[in-house]
Amino acid sequence: MTRTGRRYAGVFAAGAVAALSAACAQAPADPPLIQPTTATASHQDQRITLPVTVAVAFHHPVLADRTEYAVLFTVQQAMRSMVQAEYTGSGKSTELADYWTGPGLTEVSTQIKQWTGHQQQPVGTIVLETTQYTPAKGGRSAKVDFCADWSHVVRGESRTHVVGAAVQAKSVRSTYEQLGVARQSDRRWKVDSLTLTPNAPQCPKG
Repeated sequence: MTRTGRRYAGVFAAGAVAALSAACAQAPADPPLIQPTTATASHQDQRITLPVTVAVAFHHPVLADRTEYAVLFTVQQAMRSMVQAEYTGSGKSTELADYWTGPGLTEVSTQIKQWTGHQQQPVGTIVLETTQYTPAKGGRSAKVDFCADWSHVVRGESRTHVVGAAVQAKSVRSTYEQLGVARQSDRRWKVDSLTLTPNAPQCPKG
């Protein structure tokens, strides 16, 4: 059974721009605020702080059981570690290997290098929406799919902190991301596969 969610369920909040060097010619602006769900909504809002000027808003289905919680928590933390690594100049994050493994780790490392290889950093809020969760069955990995909207994110130059162009134009559909999440021998869940489809027909425009 596949379950879908469309409301905000988690926001990884960003730090203040004031933490950046005062000597920057043009400092990136604070990411736009995303309001949490209301008390009557079926989903819950959680905030995890990152010491950078980028945030991730994660929409996911209401959690049905402990396994679903564990899988979606793993995806949440995996995306947080990816964004953290993209923001660093080295592209390294001590938490990448905690939430990614195998082909998934290889693919996410390739995505990170697209930022660090050009000495750029994401600045703004990445919205992960229209999430679908499919439980693990018959020895297969659990599946978590979502549309990643990068239209609220601009490319910041890591050397000068000058803001560049938006990552995704408003006229372009979001990227459809498919993650496989498998339970390891230590019983922890990790993302073991990642497939991206840019400008995907099943995703909304920015």
